Amino acid sequence: MKNVFVLAEQRNQQLRDITWEAIAAGRKLAGDLGAELSCILLSGRVEDMAQKLALECPKVLAVEDPRLDTFNSEAIIRALVPILQDQGPFVLVMGNSNSIIDLAPGLSVALEAALATDCFGLEVHDGKLMAIRQMYSYKVNALVSFKDAQRVVVTLRGGSFSFTPSDQKSGIIEKIPSPLGEDSQRKRFLNYVEAEKGDVDIASADIIVSVGRGIGDEPDMEVFQSLAETMGGVLACSRPIVDKNLLPKYHQVGTSGVEVKPKVYLALGISGAFQHLGGIKGSPLLAAINKDARAPIFRVAQYGIVGDLNELVPILEEKIKAIKKS
Repeated sequence: MKNVFVLAEQRNQQLRDITWEAIAAGRKLAGDLGAELSCILLSGRVEDMAQKLALECPKVLAVEDPRLDTFNSEAIIRALVPILQDQGPFVLVMGNSNSIIDLAPGLSVALEAALATDCFGLEVHDGKLMAIRQMYSYKVNALVSFKDAQRVVVTLRGGSFSFTPSDQKSGIIEKIPSPLGEDSQRKRFLNYVEAEKGDVDIASADIIVSVGRGIGDEPDMEVFQSLAETMGGVLACSRPIVDKNLLPKYHQVGTSGVEVKPKVYLALGISGAFQHLGGIKGSPLLAAINKDARAPIFRVAQYGIVGDLNELVPILEEKIKAIKKS
């Protein structure tokens, strides 16, 4: 591959965190392939964001057009195709956000490019790009090749690549005239609907105590809240707890809930279904307590205890308090 491009994702003139993760992946990929790394920015106002991106990328291609200020997959495809179609062999890297899920398939068709979505790893074998992604409801990890594809589009699962600021000199910012014509668009942006915000943000927590079906039908939630506070963390849960109205939706971890990237994750009474584990990113220290010795959670946990939560949680909290005092 001759070029590696990263598509920056922004909302309300703010670069989203997944952009920096995509840059981290693109930086490594460019080094492994011996390719040039560039970042593409599409927005109604590019100056401030382009300056930030240039600190991490050797080259920033910036297109300024008010029609690109809010997300519209149709407009983005029409802007990207003229930029990329004459670039020779390339890899285009993007985050696997809700917006990109709408964009990536149509873009790959327009570019006649191979596509791999929701990847959590990118490797180069004998000079050829390989992607790692999960199949069959997260049960199998697959190493995917692209045969002889000259154009490849990949989307990255959040939390799969760790971004570290570089110490390079500021890169080149090249402003490109907007490729968008005056043609009418079939799609139009209406408005953003913000997700419900609660008293805690589990997505940014370093320590999470998460409870599941195994805590019982009428649990004392204060016991688990107390443990979370003692550990200096927050309380989260799996879907059955939300279904029982024991905790609000914004506490739910999983593919249908919130994706989290903690340093420590303590799973209490959680079986370890793939829908739940799919929401835990960044390979945290994972410990589990469950009365079922065959629970799938023990296959991925570094530490596990088979036992009764009602007996073990108070003991665990007292031990943590004693350690803090000493």
